Amino acid sequence: MFGRRHIRYRMISIIIPPLNAALNILRNLVTGQYRQRTIMVYLSKGTLMEPIISKLKESGLIPGLHTPEQVAIVLRKFAEWFPFENLDVMCGYSHDITPQFLKTKLFQTRRGGLCYEINPLLFQTLKELGFDVQLGSATVNNNGKWALKNTHVMVLLMIDGRRFIADGGFGNKLALYPLEIEGKPVASPAGTFRVKRMKTDRGSYALQSQTENGGWVLHYAFDWQPIEWKALNEIREKIHHHPRSPFNKQLLIASITEDGTCSINEERMLCAFSDGIKKISRFAEKTDMLRYVRALYSSAIAKEAEKYLHTH
Repeated sequence: MFGRRHIRYRMISIIIPPLNAALNILRNLVTGQYRQRTIMVYLSKGTLMEPIISKLKESGLIPGLHTPEQVAIVLRKFAEWFPFENLDVMCGYSHDITPQFLKTKLFQTRRGGLCYEINPLLFQTLKELGFDVQLGSATVNNNGKWALKNTHVMVLLMIDGRRFIADGGFGNKLALYPLEIEGKPVASPAGTFRVKRMKTDRGSYALQSQTENGGWVLHYAFDWQPIEWKALNEIREKIHHHPRSPFNKQLLIASITEDGTCSINEERMLCAFSDGIKKISRFAEKTDMLRYVRALYSSAIAKEAEKYLHTH
């Protein structure tokens, strides 16, 4: 169903033999590391995210085992399944953000979405798996300039008393692994990422990525303050309609690949590879863009892109 591409994570290889996995679960149960609600989630059937969890289990996910490596499995599959795309914004669609809507749009229809769609679905999935998660918001920084305040949505995650963020919806700048506050940098095909304490006028923590010369660039800042689900519709409205929104100007589809990143807008396709090489393909006609979209993404995404281009 989701065989478009396979994403490897460069730093971590997770191979858990069935016997060892079973022993880990038993040991955690005996030592009390599983809370009662975790066991109930693990044993329950027919939950809203069960089809997603079932698919994740095929990739090695072990429901009930709460480690950063297990979150990484979810992040990698979300990056493979759900491209970052703004077709709903450009087509003028406006839907109430609910768990059922997100499951239908992204998982069942095989679409992608923006941060306020992908990361809430990630949150809901991790929550049903028994992880200690909250929704959070951040302010993006582009080349030293702040974007709309608190309009980036990500997931705040606690594991064994340690604080992490999990982000599957920051364009194609994805770590594919939960980032611990003041933890070690994490490398993915998109670059090397870390979260540091940094006092800014938009928050006390900063997501950064490493530059080619070894420095660090700020991508967004945030405070460790959970937001309520209802805030998602408010963020959606700003992204759809605010004059300073970067996502209501032209079509954008972005994804991470096995060896780099890819992004398509109405003018070109840009592929940036892990070895530093970049390739730009400029479109002479609208049909050129559609040809790449059809080749790289699902038929549902291609259909919406074609619909948009035919009306603009």
